[in-house]
Amino acid sequence: MTTATRQGILAVVVAVGLAIVGVSVAVAMGDAREAFAGSTAATPWAARVLLALALAWVLIGMLAARTRLVRRPGAAAARASWIASTRPWRARESTLGMLTFDRVLLLVVPGGLLVATRAVQTSFLSWTHLAIVLVAWAAFLAVARVLIGRASPYPFVAAVGGAVVLRCILSLVVMSFADPAAALAALWATPVVRVVYIAAAFTLFVWVFVAAGWAVGAHLGARRAVGVVIAAMGAGLALPATIVAAIGVDRVVGGGVDEVGLLSWVLARAFGVMDALDLPGAAPWYAVGLGIALVIVGLVLVRVSPRVR
Repeated sequence: MTTATRQGILAVVVAVGLAIVGVSVAVAMGDAREAFAGSTAATPWAARVLLALALAWVLIGMLAARTRLVRRPGAAAARASWIASTRPWRARESTLGMLTFDRVLLLVVPGGLLVATRAVQTSFLSWTHLAIVLVAWAAFLAVARVLIGRASPYPFVAAVGGAVVLRCILSLVVMSFADPAAALAALWATPVVRVVYIAAAFTLFVWVFVAAGWAVGAHLGARRAVGVVIAAMGAGLALPATIVAAIGVDRVVGGGVDEVGLLSWVLARAFGVMDALDLPGAAPWYAVGLGIALVIVGLVLVRVSPRVR
């Protein structure tokens, strides 16, 4: 059995495992129909445009991997993004010899799509939520870049960016309906569809971090790669949680169900538990503490295996 075959089998096993966990999460969440409200008339059209662009990016990446299209400007970036997100063990080879323009696109295209998708998802109303999301991802990428050190950061960027694009596509499909709120309400009213959707969303989200670690593991080593991802995740949690604690939970979540949909509903329930314990204001600080703990654990793992291959 070749190395590529073993890696592919392992990837399938990981994906199936994540899907099983996602199903468990979906069942635990129950019915969230009350989480969704109406959206502006422009939202579906904006989502359709973004969906078309995202699908075009993925399609170019798929075709460029096997045709001469890879010679076109930007096609190499789309190819690397597709390969790194679906076969992260090939991320390093997929980014070799890329031009500066393609390297910029590796970050700009997924980043721009993420920002635009979040803006559409909140109906261009919750700029606070959008800012917090951007801060989280910026912290994640910045810490990862520092810890990767002398090694090339582009395999990491390609894997994360490609996985983010796939996650955005799932969200945009639902938002492309004529009435996203009605579509989501109908989706949540059907248990099987609800479970499948949440499981897919959970799997794609977690896969972002799995692919990130896998992509840099070839030249950093498995232990150090895990440390990089854990530390970056900790920073991506601690910094936005600090912001939430500073501006107040009520301003972020309170009254925000109409703006941030499922995320707000999950946060609202989480903070509802804290409220029942008479500790609603402490929730963000617990998140800050967890983020700092993850950073420490990640740094320890990176330090244990400091040598770059």
